[in-house]
Amino acid sequence: MTATVETPAPARRRSAPRRWATALWAAYAQAVAFGSGAVTAFLAADAAAEFHTASNARLWPLGAFAIGFTLAACSVPRTGPLGRARAVGGIGAGALALLALAAALAPGFWFAVIACGLLGAAAGTVVAVSGRVLAAAEVGDGSASTALSAAALLAGIAAGVLALLALPLYGWRGVFGLLVVAAVLAAWKFAEHVPNDT
Repeated sequence: MTATVETPAPARRRSAPRRWATALWAAYAQAVAFGSGAVTAFLAADAAAEFHTASNARLWPLGAFAIGFTLAACSVPRTGPLGRARAVGGIGAGALALLALAAALAPGFWFAVIACGLLGAAAGTVVAVSGRVLAAAEVGDGSASTALSAAALLAGIAAGVLALLALPLYGWRGVFGLLVVAAVLAAWKFAEHVPNDT
C-alpha cells in the first residue's frame, strides 16, 4: 500500500489569496495600460489644439500611440517564466508612468507625438505581460482570468470617459498627470505581487 502525500489545507488556503492578489494587480496594470490608450484617444485633439496644430494632424498622437501599442503587443512573448514577466511588466509600467509624464509636460507637438508613440509601446508591453500573468494565475476555474482581462478593458475605456469629465477641471496635461499616478501604483504593485518564479 503506497502512502499519498497531500498538501495541508492551510497551505492551500494561503495560496488561493496570493493567486487572486496576483491576478487582481495584473488586471489593474492592464486596465491602466488600456486606460492610457483611451486617454490618448479622447485628449489627442485637445493637446494638439493647444500647440496650434493643423486640424488634419490633430490625431497624430493617437496614431503614434496605436502603432507603438500594436508593435509592442505583438512582439512581447506571452510564455516563459513569471520572473521574467514580473521584471518586464514592472519596467513597462514604470516606463508608462514616465512617458505619461513626458506627454503631460510636452513642450511642443512633435515631442507629444513621440511621447505618445513610446507610451503606446509601454502600454502594449504591459497588456501582453499582464495577460501572461493572468493566464498563469489560474484563479477560480481559470475562466476568472478571462473575465478579469475583459473587466480591465472596460475599466480602461471608462478611464477615457472620466478623462473627458476631468478635462475642464485639470486640462489635458493634468489628466495625463493623473495617469502618471495610476501607472506608478501599477508598477509598484505588479512588481510586489507577481511571483519571481524562474
